[in-house]
Order: sequence, then structure tokens, then C-alpha cells
Amino acid sequence: MRRQDRCDSDQVRAALEAQDFDAVLRRLPVRAGETLYVPGGTLHSFGPDTLVYEIEQTSDIQQHAMRWNMEDGSPVSEQEHRSNLDMLMRQADLESRPDFTPGLSIAVGDGVERVFLCVSPYFALERWRAGTAEPLRRSFGTAQILSNVGAPVRVRTGAWSEELGRAETLLLPAACGDVEITGPADVLFGYLPDLDRDVRGSLLAAGYPLPLLRQFLASSA
Repeated sequence: MRRQDRCDSDQVRAALEAQDFDAVLRRLPVRAGETLYVPGGTLHSFGPDTLVYEIEQTSDIQQHAMRWNMEDGSPVSEQEHRSNLDMLMRQADLESRPDFTPGLSIAVGDGVERVFLCVSPYFALERWRAGTAEPLRRSFGTAQILSNVGAPVRVRTGAWSEELGRAETLLLPAACGDVEITGPADVLFGYLPDLDRDVRGSLLAAGYPLPLLRQFLASSA
């Protein structure tokens, strides 16, 4: 997330070597519930005391500019650090400047709201909120990652039922087909989407114009 309007690779490399991230990155204030889609190749980091829910494309490639390992905080040698920066600079997209998006909301029941937070061909993230005791019901054709960001809720699928606590995550296999969650509820669903079936069709049916959908999908792809 570049700080300057124009920032060339030499400036970025020098700043990363000096660990002077503010010289080339901009700081964005973070508020609870906001979503930021970060395209591949975008230089980014998180500030202290920030809790992030991250969903991403499956990948075995990751480069970082820190002088310590993210897994355990152990130091990175000078040779390894320079090698990491070499690879990072080969992959970095210096034109990328993502920003927060509110997503697109759909009412799906009495007091139940479905919000498409971000969508791409590789993953989708939705937030479902039920403000009353009305159950939240969702049908699906692909595996779902269900995460609870609110008070404990009871999850039912088929004959199985269990409580899902705050900040807990549950994997729902595609074979389940549907899920019911007792309200009030505030949960996230992450999944690999069929864009036409799972996204465009639902948003068009809710009345969103096609140009807006194209803009939303373009900003998240």
C-alpha cells in the first residue's frame, strides 16, 4: 500500500532494507468490521494491537521484509534477508493501493442481513447477522468456513448440532448442503465461489445494477 503517488523500486528496496516502512507505505486507521481486499503482490502489514480475520487464495509463495521470522520471532540472517527482499521485489506490485470497502448487503429474512464483504474467483467472504431470534439459514454447494464473531450460537446441519463459541471456527463440508444458526448471530462464511451462482445471481435478484456489480467484482479481483 504505497504511501507516495510515485514510488519506484529503488526507493522501496532502500526503505525495506532500512526497515523504514513509513517512507513508502501509508497508514490506514482500522475500525472493527471493516474489510480490505489485498491483491497479490501488494506490500502490506498490520499495526500493533490489531486483530485480523484473513482469508486468502491457496498459495505456497510468501515473501516478507522483516528481519525476523513470522512463525517464532527468531532472527533472519543478513544473507537470508537480502534474498527475501530480492524475491519480494520481483513480485511486488507498486501500483496497488487498496482501500476499505463496506461490501454489498442483502436482507434475507426478518432481521437477517447478508453482506458480501469481498469476492474474487479464488475466495469469497460474507458476513451474516441476525438481530432477533429468527434462525439464520444458509444453503451451499461447496465447503464453508464458518467463523463466529459474536456471542455463542447453536449450529445445526442435518442431525448434528453443537454450540459455536465466540472466535471459534467450524468447517462445513459441501455434503452438508445447508446450515441453521440460532439468532441473534454474527458470523462469517468463507468459501470458494461460483461467481455467477453464488454472487452475481443473488445480488442481481436483490436489485443491484449490473454496472455496480462489475465495479465491486473488479475491485475485489
